[in-house]
Amino acid sequence: AGRCSNRLFYLSIPPNIFLDVVRCARQQTSSENGWTRVIVEKPFGRDTESSGELTRGLKQYLTEDQIFRRIDHCLGEELVENLLVLRFSNLLFEPLWSRNYIRNVQLICSKDFGAEGRGFDNYGIIRDIMQNHLLQILALFSMETPVSLDAEDIRNEKVVKVLRSMRPVDLEDVVVGQYKGHSEGNKTYPSYTDDPSVPNNSLTPTFAASTLFIDNARWDGVPFLMIAGNAEIRVQFKNVPGNLY
Repeated sequence: AGRCSNRLFYLSIPPNIFLDVVRCARQQTSSENGWTRVIVEKPFGRDTESSGELTRGLKQYLTEDQIFRRIDHCLGEELVENLLVLRFSNLLFEPLWSRNYIRNVQLICSKDFGAEGRGFDNYGIIRDIMQNHLLQILALFSMETPVSLDAEDIRNEKVVKVLRSMRPVDLEDVVVGQYKGHSEGNKTYPSYTDDPSVPNNSLTPTFAASTLFIDNARWDGVPFLMIAGNAEIRVQFKNVPGNLY
């Protein structure tokens, strides 16, 4: 008795049950003498309207300072965590990190498993991978040096500067697809629509590729190829002028 009890709920669950879980947490398990906070992992809705509905629903049970939205677990991967170190603490790479030396950048996420009943059909590969995981990595890769390593300063460089400098995507620069079943040796892999949780006539993409451009002084004219289908970044540097080899 008398001890401060803080409670943190991490919602790595399907979005359609976010509000039910938050309601139960608020009514049954909230801390009376400490703080209660909720972390909501992506996808946070499937469009602007559903995202707004979720926000309003959460605020029925929680105050704004209790809600941490749109947490992307991809940012905790070792590759992503080391990207800032590679960029801004490396005298070898930082001077080369621009359109003057880089021909193109490829951000590739290729998973070796299927939908496997995970409720994937409501969102598809673009909402599930590209508009969060890969876009976060692209922004970290291409942003300018932040004022500090504080979260707010990094966010300003990523969102305010990089994402707002991105050119709208043309449909002719996008390819989507859906995986089919196949056999490899003695093992058979089902197609996407063979999954019991997926409608037989589903057109939800499980593969997508898109070319993006950032219209600023550093990256003007450099194509960023985003492929989703863990993450890999490939940088193709230009040839050295007058290369003897």
